[in-house]
Formats: sequence, structure tokens, C-alpha cells
Amino acid sequence: MQLFYSEYITPTTILLPEEESVHCTKVLRRNIGHTIQIIDGKGTMYDAEIMEIHKKQTICSIKTLHNNFGVHPYFLRMCVAPTKNIDRFEFFIEKAVEMGVNEIIPIQCENSERIIVKPERLERICISAMKQSYKAQKPIIAPIQTCSKILLSKYEGVCCIAHCSNSEHKKNLFSQITKGIPTTILIGPEGDFSKQEIQLAQQHNWIEVHLGTSRLRTETAAIAAVHTVYVKHSE
Repeated sequence: MQLFYSEYITPTTILLPEEESVHCTKVLRRNIGHTIQIIDGKGTMYDAEIMEIHKKQTICSIKTLHNNFGVHPYFLRMCVAPTKNIDRFEFFIEKAVEMGVNEIIPIQCENSERIIVKPERLERICISAMKQSYKAQKPIIAPIQTCSKILLSKYEGVCCIAHCSNSEHKKNLFSQITKGIPTTILIGPEGDFSKQEIQLAQQHNWIEVHLGTSRLRTETAAIAAVHTVYVKHSE
């Protein structure tokens, strides 16, 4: 099944924007009368019949809809420091969307090597991964925020920070995840969180966690964290 994405939806019709329209009609050679599947990024998939094909858009008529298509049964927020090599951070986003994530917040830490990201590109990667993994719910890609702002935020549910410093308070991430309770996980840059950031997390009751015995790169740790939540809710 090939999924297409559109935000232009009325109660009866869907308009495929130019990029999706070209892929549908020029590359895959779908024509008037063909039924295609379209996702809206809000959790719904539509079976829609192609009615009109224009140079920069395709108009479809809605036949049936499927609510909560591919929606995962938990809420996960990932706060991750972008890597110096942006390809690694983009790889994390792709894999996180495939497994299931609700919000991704790029963070700026004291040891960050990258403080600029391109939201439009991250959004395209997110949409592509959503279609590839048969999901209709698009995660929020938030603007970059400082680590201190995240640590001072009042998030609902369990809030965890994974760092590399020695601490007797560290717990296994898997043991801290509870079904039905939202989870927020904070992953730092390659140079790890600073002592001040870890102390701030401790002062505001963030749970210190580890992801095993290996020292992981930022994107590997972030993917491992997403997978841990995914597996926990698959039990």
C-alpha cells in the first residue's frame, strides 16, 4: 500500500499538493478513477478516488476513512541535542517516527556542537517516515529550546534524563516506564550534559536513567530510548 499525505481536507474532498500529486500521477501513474490512500497527520487514513488531475494538484473524493490508523498506544516526548553531523540527528528522527513518538524537541545544551536545525527538512523526514511505517499521526517537531528551559518545564507523567556521569541514583529506563503514563526523555550531546545541567535535573526531580552498560552516541541513545518505550508498551 502506498500512502500519500495531505493537510488540505474537507468533509468530502482531499487536495494533494504538488509534490504528492506529481509522485501519485507521474511516478506511480495513478489516474482518474483510481482509489488511493491518504493520511492527514492527525491519525486518520482516507480511501479516496481521484477525480481531477491538474499540473500542480490532484483532487480526490473521500470514499471511506479509518480513524487511529497506525497510532501507538502511548505518549512519548523526546528532547534530544542535535548532533554535529546533522545526518545522525535526522536518522534518529526517521527511526523514532517509525517506532512511535509524539513530540521531538531539539535542545541546546552547554556542550552542544550544533544549535541550528532546519525545521522544514526535519518535517519532510518526519512525513516520509510516517508514510513508510504506515502511520497517520505526525509527531510535533518543536523549535529548538535550551536544556534549562526543558528541565524547568512541568511535563505530565514520567520525566527521565539519560546521562553518562556516575550516579548512584541511576535507574534502568525500562523500569521507569508505565503503560498509560506519558513519558519525556532527555538525551544530551556527544559531550554529555554539564554538571550544572545534571544538578538542575536533580533539583527538579527528573529521574536519572541509563540505557545499559555501553557508552552510546547521542543518536544511538535516543533511538534506544524510543525503542525501550516501544517494547515496554508491546508487552
